[in-house]
Amino acid sequence: MIFRRLAFLFAMFSGLLTTQMPEYWQQYRQRLEGAIDELSAIVMQFERDSAAQGMTMHKGIVHLEENSDPLARSRGVAMQHTVSRLARLQRADAAFSAKSLPEKWWSLAANFDSAVATHAYHTYQPAVPTTSEGLIAGIIGFFVGGALIHLLALPIRYRHKIFRRSAAGPADATMI
Repeated sequence: MIFRRLAFLFAMFSGLLTTQMPEYWQQYRQRLEGAIDELSAIVMQFERDSAAQGMTMHKGIVHLEENSDPLARSRGVAMQHTVSRLARLQRADAAFSAKSLPEKWWSLAANFDSAVATHAYHTYQPAVPTTSEGLIAGIIGFFVGGALIHLLALPIRYRHKIFRRSAAGPADATMI
């Protein structure tokens, strides 16, 4: 009886935690879009600077990376990293526009950016879920949490059957 109560409490806790996911997604997405805006401004400025020198952005990066000056080389590497990160964040933002709840979860896992996630987590404040997404996430979390605790407890629930068989196992083998 106590096991069922513990399983129910764990399922409730899991459901409560997952109701917070839509709010966290909102915080994450706001941070993601802010990072995209800032990186876009940096890349656009570099594109303008490269164009002023008669080069494309990519030729400007290569020019810096091949420069004999260590500072210029490191700036070229940093700019290449910035361009790559911007492209990755833009893909994440596009994927995050998915409408269904499972697609959003998959999008967050597949396009996870630890810097954005860390900043979103530090500013995150729990909210009361009032959307259908919050309700659905809570229900999913309740059932997943309940199923998980039941699976983990199977060996405990059936320990008498497991141990009885192992104790009777060698005796049965000699009778054959």
